[in-house]
Amino acid sequence: MKSKVALLALMLMPFLATAHGYWLEVKGSGKVGEAAKIQIFYGEYNNQGRMKGKSLDKMNEIKLFVIDEAGNRIDVPTVQTETHWEGTFTPKTEGNYQILGINETREVQDWAKHNLGVVRPMQYLRTNYSVGKATAANKPSNYFDIIATETDNGINLTAFKNNVPADKAKVTVISPDGWEKVKVTSERGRTSFVPNTKGIYLIEAEWIDKTPGTYKDKPYESVRYHTETTIEVK
Repeated sequence: MKSKVALLALMLMPFLATAHGYWLEVKGSGKVGEAAKIQIFYGEYNNQGRMKGKSLDKMNEIKLFVIDEAGNRIDVPTVQTETHWEGTFTPKTEGNYQILGINETREVQDWAKHNLGVVRPMQYLRTNYSVGKATAANKPSNYFDIIATETDNGINLTAFKNNVPADKAKVTVISPDGWEKVKVTSERGRTSFVPNTKGIYLIEAEWIDKTPGTYKDKPYESVRYHTETTIEVK
């Protein structure tokens, strides 16, 4: 089973069922010198509900970038379309490209109706793109991150918080056909799952830091970190 790993995920509280989320998809030939499209979607992945139009406006603060095997960071400008945000990059060498998205500048939100109170949201995304022979392994790059590794027995996941393995993290895996499974990481931040079909899988989770503070002159009760990783299984 061959897989391309995509972005982010972790947490210490259960993810809200039927909640909207973000995810990354990549389209390209996997060849040096040929552009690849990186797309950011918003909606409910478990029923393939993708939002359109003005509901995507708030995604303009998501910063997209690529890290190559040498550790070089490539910023990727994005533009809004009717169905998603999109950016392109052209790989110059063979290797493993980590594609990351981050939004740490969103305004404080009143999410009392979701039982979260007044929060400062943090968003992290991850996906991978392989070009030719890839030799470098993924490394945690976002403050909250999940590294996925393919094995003969399925997909291994390792959750990180500030580069340290996160134990007892609850991650939700959603398959292309809507199948869902909640996994809990071990004391070394590890868990795994076996794909039930081919296609793109979404891994999502959140962590709530209940330390209050102020951001852009607005007080908040907690910080909500949310991560999403996409994995394409072929």
